[in-house]
Amino acid sequence: MAELSDASLLVRSFMRAYRYTVSVWQPARLTKPLSACKVGLVTTAAFHLPTQPTFDLKLAGDPSFRIIPTDCDLTTLKVGHVSPSFDHTGIERDPNLALPITRFQELVAEGVVGELNARAWSFCGSIAKPGELIARTAPEAAAQARADGVEVALLTPV
Repeated sequence: MAELSDASLLVRSFMRAYRYTVSVWQPARLTKPLSACKVGLVTTAAFHLPTQPTFDLKLAGDPSFRIIPTDCDLTTLKVGHVSPSFDHTGIERDPNLALPITRFQELVAEGVVGELNARAWSFCGSIAKPGELIARTAPEAAAQARADGVEVALLTPV
């Protein structure tokens, strides 16, 4: 991940002027051991399968998401993120850096995690106007996770 000082003047200016919302929250407590929980993965790397549409690269950002099956061949994933704020080389070489499917399959095999959900959710980061994300698409993904029985979610922000 790039440091703010590594970004262009335009990106630095945007980041400094953006009005961030501060939310007071407390993480949920697990009611059982992680070794008995189903884990869902969420990324903002804008991964998509070759058969799925890429993310819309409009200025305000694309609040939609793509479902990534956790049994897919990770080498087929495409990166739809075009932000100049970070170097994509790492996640293009090893998608596990931003969507750690293989690592979680290993954790399941070791008994550290109970189960990996059959699908992961991929959003595009760099959403300058997150209204639709907050009001519609993030709750939709959360409802899908609940319907799947996901008890723990790991978000890998990119």
